Amino acid sequence: MSREPSVGHALERTYEAGQALLVRRIDLLVAESRLFLRAGRALGIGVVVALLGWLYLMEGLIDGLAGRHPRFAVELCVGLAHAVLAALLLLRGRQVEHGR
Repeated sequence: MSREPSVGHALERTYEAGQALLVRRIDLLVAESRLFLRAGRALGIGVVVALLGWLYLMEGLIDGLAGRHPRFAVELCVGLAHAVLAALLLLRGRQVEHGR
């Protein structure tokens, strides 16, 4: 028997190494997906908490100012302020996106 590696043996080893690499990549993808879901879940909870806090803050602001001014005017001003800030953020985002 010859102790020299044959081409068939080399091809078989290459095929097995490719399969092992594919399995490792799949395992890595699963692990990264789990980490991404955990981070996404924490981010989602943080966003919900921040949004609820903002809503309560705005409700308190409106209730506080409604004692001095008509409630509908206070709500209109707070809504208008949010609309203006949202428009400014959108415009700024477009400027950054276009590299200006």
